[in-house]
Amino acid sequence: MENTSAPSSNAEWTLADFLSTYRYWAVFLSSLLIAVGGQGLSTVFPVIAQMTGSSAQTIGIFYFGSTLGWVVGAFLAFIVAGRHGRSALISPILVCAIVAVAVLPAPDLWGSPSFLLFFGLVFGAVRAVFPLASAIFLVGGRPGKIDFGCALTLMSTTILVSAFAPVGASWLYELDLGAVPVVSAFLACLLLAVIVLVPAGNLAFDDAPRPRHKPLAPRQRSPLLVAVILITPPILILLAAIGFRLFQANDVGVGDSPIALLLTLLIFAIALAAFIYLAYWVYRIHGELAGAAPSQRLLTPLAAMVIAILVPLGLPVLLMTLGDLLNDRARDRGEGNVVSIAWLGIWSFILPPVAIAMIQNAANHSYVIGADKAS
Repeated sequence: MENTSAPSSNAEWTLADFLSTYRYWAVFLSSLLIAVGGQGLSTVFPVIAQMTGSSAQTIGIFYFGSTLGWVVGAFLAFIVAGRHGRSALISPILVCAIVAVAVLPAPDLWGSPSFLLFFGLVFGAVRAVFPLASAIFLVGGRPGKIDFGCALTLMSTTILVSAFAPVGASWLYELDLGAVPVVSAFLACLLLAVIVLVPAGNLAFDDAPRPRHKPLAPRQRSPLLVAVILITPPILILLAAIGFRLFQANDVGVGDSPIALLLTLLIFAIALAAFIYLAYWVYRIHGELAGAAPSQRLLTPLAAMVIAILVPLGLPVLLMTLGDLLNDRARDRGEGNVVSIAWLGIWSFILPPVAIAMIQNAANHSYVIGADKAS
């Protein structure tokens, strides 16, 4: 059953509730900064250490300490984060920053086994405490399985994004073939993470979520038309790439052709139009479902649009949430599921336009049933 009244202190947090708070995005952004800075430093670390004369065994001490640091991070997450969430995250960051600063004026420390062990210990603690504490914070809101899974999945995308950090760290290292640029960038990530966390206050979701309701008038759309609009640009781009490839294989020069330039601009314009339509659709569907029936599981239209566009895996997670919401509404009316969550999840990651069409079709059905009951 949907909760349409003001939430009590025992109310369960939904994904929309989580995503509507600064504390969630503070943990998300600080996790991203820590993951990016940590991945970049750990990638370039062996090269830096070898240039200061460290042996392979000495370098291994740092990674051994980093592994032990996960034990410290787990302690902070499970023992400290429950009551002092912000302190559990900020304290190891500050200790790690102090240790990293010591390296800049004294590069010989890179060859000290005891220093590397301690540095690895605090480094590992910082990288471990964020994913573990994040899960604990979310559990405190007593969310449902899907809401918890989606909120944690979005948080976990910070690890995926950090896979690009080695490229930046390698570029920084090549600036002067030293540790200063890399360590400075790492320190900058730590500092920014602290700045983001300080205004967040209590990071636990043990209070009542804030009520939200931004309704728009429901409007039916053709699911097929929606899917065609959104799937056209990828198909055109694929066909254009294949065409250019075939022409190059046949030594036909089309790169400087005015026709090729016009076709490229046309495809770009179509892709941009489809992107704008995607943002418009996400905005409207959240407002229209709120207009059909208020729900704490719905984000405000503007927040949903921003998350779908900017947050990694944001669109699939939102689609899964909408599908579960529509199924709940159908069951409340005594009907069966209107969307297969399994297929919706598959299409959300493989071909989102198909998943979007599934959501639109289910929404159209709910609008018709709701209008019939109202009359």
